[in-house]
Amino acid sequence: EMESEHARVKDAESRFEEQTHGRRAGQISSEVMAEYNRLSGELRSVAVEDTYRRDVLDRQIQLFAEAYRRSADKIGGLQTQCGGLVATENSLEQQLQQAEADVDAVEKEIQTAKRDAEASKTEHSRLVRIETELNEKLASVLKDLSQARADQRESAREAKLKDTVSALQRIFTGVHGRLAELCKPTQRKYDVAIATVLGRHLDAIVVDSQSTAIECISYMKEQRAGQATFLPLDTLRPPSISESLRNAHHGARLATDVMQFDPGVEVAVLHACGNALVCDTMAVAKYVCYERRIDAKAVSIDGSIIHRSGLITGGTGSRGSSSKIQAQRWEAAAVDNLRKARDRLTEELHDIARQRRKVGKDDVLGDRLVGLQTKHRVSRETLDSLTRKIQAAATE
Repeated sequence: EMESEHARVKDAESRFEEQTHGRRAGQISSEVMAEYNRLSGELRSVAVEDTYRRDVLDRQIQLFAEAYRRSADKIGGLQTQCGGLVATENSLEQQLQQAEADVDAVEKEIQTAKRDAEASKTEHSRLVRIETELNEKLASVLKDLSQARADQRESAREAKLKDTVSALQRIFTGVHGRLAELCKPTQRKYDVAIATVLGRHLDAIVVDSQSTAIECISYMKEQRAGQATFLPLDTLRPPSISESLRNAHHGARLATDVMQFDPGVEVAVLHACGNALVCDTMAVAKYVCYERRIDAKAVSIDGSIIHRSGLITGGTGSRGSSSKIQAQRWEAAAVDNLRKARDRLTEELHDIARQRRKVGKDDVLGDRLVGLQTKHRVSRETLDSLTRKIQAAATE
């Protein structure tokens, strides 16, 4: 509108100049001058108004420019903030993944700890049960040891003979050992009677063949190891056992029936014992031999003998003393076995104690489980916190 008004004034001025062109100043009419003055006044008024409007517009443009600048700065800040939020969200996502992995790992550890605790409890119960059984066995062995009263003195000849037999067994494969070591009574009450039955065969050395016996004798001669009786299993011909003797009389039984021995040396045992009977009392032995007239050697529990010829041998002579010594050897062997059992059970108990220490205490495993559960709770809280932060970042 201002520009059109300004153009109208300019157009009027141009027309005025055209009308007055070529005229002299004195010829200008008053009407024309009045019009000219009027138009000049209007032009000045319009010019002032235009200047004012231009100034207003300039100020508005400056305000718009400042507002634009501020908006641009705000947009830049928002873009920077948006970039930071994206980076924060990415970081939170990574932390969330790590937190989830931590929670899974802790849950697996908890399951493992529970299995370990259960296995430890089961193993502990098993070890306690074994320990109780071993303690009961050890108590029984110690009780038997406390009741055993054996004379374990060993003569020089006995020690020498044992060393000789050990040497023969190392050198020759067919040497089984002394007959007294290869058999024993089924009950301790038969010790003296069985030792009497075996008699001179107590220290006899059982070998597999006659050739082995000859080689052993040659070795003993070379080593000046003394003399010994050998029982070669391939040449012995023991008498057959009469089955009727098994029921000869109440309180009388075959010596071989109250002995324990390996089947491999049965021939040597039968050769040494024959049809000898072990009787509970001397009266039973006399009844069997004199009343029943059974043709067999009868030996009472105390070592007294009624020979097949009818002669009676008893008392504390050399043979009786030897029988008692052998009985003591068997008892000593039993005591030695008890001692070995005691040592073995003691070692097993020590081993059980070591295993129990390795298994660990229940309170230690319980503390570990409580610690893992606390760690799981903290990890779960961290996971929930990160989830909320991610949701808030997404909202922004």
